[in-house]
Amino acid sequence: MIYEFTFSNFRSYKNEATIDFSAKPITEFENSLINVEGEPSILPVCAIYGPNGGGKSSALMALKTLKEIVINPLVQMVFMKNKNEKLASATIEELQAGIKNDEQDIAYYKWDKECENKPTVFSILFLIKGKKYRYELTIKNKNICEENLYLKEIKDGDLRAVFERDEDGIYLCEELANMDINNLNGNLPLISYISMFKDLDIVDDAIQFFMNMQTVNFDIPKQDRRVLIKVIERHKNRFINVVQSMGIDIDDIRVEYDNNGKVSEVYVKHSDVDGELEFTEESSGTRKIFSILPVILNGIDRGTLFVIDELDAKLHPALLQSIIELFTDHTINRAGAQLLFTSHDLTTMSNEVFRRDEIWFSAINGYNESVLYSLVDFKKENGEKPRKDEAYNKQYLEGRYGADPYMKQLKNWEVVS
Repeated sequence: MIYEFTFSNFRSYKNEATIDFSAKPITEFENSLINVEGEPSILPVCAIYGPNGGGKSSALMALKTLKEIVINPLVQMVFMKNKNEKLASATIEELQAGIKNDEQDIAYYKWDKECENKPTVFSILFLIKGKKYRYELTIKNKNICEENLYLKEIKDGDLRAVFERDEDGIYLCEELANMDINNLNGNLPLISYISMFKDLDIVDDAIQFFMNMQTVNFDIPKQDRRVLIKVIERHKNRFINVVQSMGIDIDDIRVEYDNNGKVSEVYVKHSDVDGELEFTEESSGTRKIFSILPVILNGIDRGTLFVIDELDAKLHPALLQSIIELFTDHTINRAGAQLLFTSHDLTTMSNEVFRRDEIWFSAINGYNESVLYSLVDFKKENGEKPRKDEAYNKQYLEGRYGADPYMKQLKNWEVVS
């Protein structure tokens, strides 16, 4: 589970921005919160609203980029070993030489020339297997300037450093004291390097958090045509039950395969239609449900963090609300899965759907920089904070929360505490 994610000098964000999943001491929907013994409650959902070009997608892209920096070297190494059996006994130097790090060519803030020579900074706080981690990464021109991993056992542990890395050298904890790091490339994350060549649970668990993060971008037109047919077949009864609870009258799904075992056609049976319909005949909204719901059902039991851009595209507001409720309903979300998404849908920006700390805004300030803030931290021009009984969507449309959906820049009078 994620507590918070902070980043700076990334795309439209010049200064530090933070997405905080820690629940604030407010009284809305307390039964939806994720509770961990001995820890503050955690939000199951955060939704980011704002005008086009305001930085919503960039905030999600920052988290996706951090994941790729950590995970891609591991994926490439596995691919290399599977492709060439000789690499099974390759040296560390040979393996590193084959790993590309193009993903680390990060888009810094371009509207200030000084930022070209400044690093991009990431910091993430998360919980997995009873351990709380803080991972920090500072990177410039593909080279890692600083990297730290800290750990605290929830029940009975003190905060300690697993490793610390800067331009002066590297500190390793006792469990890693004998590890050879002399051949570590300057653009390869130490956390990835350790996971490649050392079997250590405290590092492997941290890697598992990143591996378990699911990123989806529905701003890509073809994304909602990607359907996990095998997942639907494996969990067909559950899938149909959830779809029916959303008000979609689908009774059955049938898949045909060709002689090569590939899907040739998918048929959908509706209660009010004789015979079957081909999947391509379904509405774009239903096709999107077929695309996103198997992904969620496949990960919600594992406590996955879902990061989804443009989740509301092509979805009726009632369907969007049903997806949100998969995460806020403890009878469904037993493992503490979380959802971070962007949206333009104002129907669900409601005190009947969200807590105030679950609603976030991103917009450009007067200095052409994106800023990110939550509704619960916002102060209106009269100095008051939004109440829990306000019509959030109406106030938002009126520009009362700063991130006016019709204007790229923030209202001049907005104040974020």
